[in-house]
Amino acid sequence: MSQERFDHYARMRANAPVHFNPQLQLWEVYRYADIQTVLGDPHTYSSDASVLQTMATMDPPRHTQLRRLVARAFSAKLIADLEPRIVSIVDGLLDRARQRGALDVVNDLAFPLPVTVIAELLGLPVEDQLKFKAWSIPAVKAAEAELHGMPVPPEQLAAVAELEAYLLQMANARKADPRADLVSGLVHAEIDGQRLTDEEIVSTCRLLLIAGFETSANLIGNTLHLLLLHPEVLARVREQPAQIDAVIEEALRLHTPFQFLARKTLREVELAGQQIPQGQLVLLMLGSGNRDETAFERADEFDPWRPPVRHLSFGHGIHYCLGAGLGRMEARIAVTRLLAQFQGLRLNESSPPVPLQSVVLFGLQHLPVQWDHAIVKAA
Repeated sequence: MSQERFDHYARMRANAPVHFNPQLQLWEVYRYADIQTVLGDPHTYSSDASVLQTMATMDPPRHTQLRRLVARAFSAKLIADLEPRIVSIVDGLLDRARQRGALDVVNDLAFPLPVTVIAELLGLPVEDQLKFKAWSIPAVKAAEAELHGMPVPPEQLAAVAELEAYLLQMANARKADPRADLVSGLVHAEIDGQRLTDEEIVSTCRLLLIAGFETSANLIGNTLHLLLLHPEVLARVREQPAQIDAVIEEALRLHTPFQFLARKTLREVELAGQQIPQGQLVLLMLGSGNRDETAFERADEFDPWRPPVRHLSFGHGIHYCLGAGLGRMEARIAVTRLLAQFQGLRLNESSPPVPLQSVVLFGLQHLPVQWDHAIVKAA
């Protein structure tokens, strides 16, 4: 399935890089430079292109105000201060895998790590993490339905409403009993002397929660999978652990965790020779842009040491992902400590990886691994 997707991307880049899809009634953009153009021009291309409103679907000035507020929780210093806690979580998860004698990288590490971190940042009960996963699935499927030009099924909207009711309950509790967490910060924050509405608080928490673990979980799983498929790169990272940063960037490029972003034209505009009318939905194919031969040499190859070109996986422009630094750190710590503590790590011969069945997300449902022996709490 993945190769079919990548082959389709290559054909479209070559033959119809900006293409009107009559079935979906939207425009698809496949090349790196054109995607950057759209993301860098919020005055022409609006982010307000979804029924599921969040900070990511807001335009200035409200987006600017809300982003500035939330960005305080994702400053470089605050993220760096989280490192000891992330190391502790990773070591605890690896301890449990070591004791069981079995490890599914996705279920046992890549998912529980970022969901624990973002839950603690928000101030949500970590023990509810399986609920968060259950709620995220219909939220992502709702986005897929929108991309296919279909109405969002009632059961998916109901699941999103259930998550929002949960978050509103948490927000109301913080109004009476504020704590040192992000939900409390949003509840008691003011913009131009005005408190955020309940809808803004809930939608921001929903965005941070779901994006906060879905992207990182897929990044961790994809990075480990690529390393296990390329033993020469794995050997180099074992010898030089600092090289993991380059590996993570290449994994983000080659296996883009979120494949698409949507925008809506605010005026008629020409893009790559195509006239796009006002009010049209524009789908930015990030997974294609990250494999554009005009931006990346040998674009379909896994080469962590290629000349640096900024990939599109965290977006570009005013909506560049606030959690990019946190996601990178979670992946770095998870992968390096796994490699340090589990020697002879390899794919499980009797249980192959299982890809995610998703149009929007790119990753794995399961990544079982084997190893020769484990080291307790490697430094």
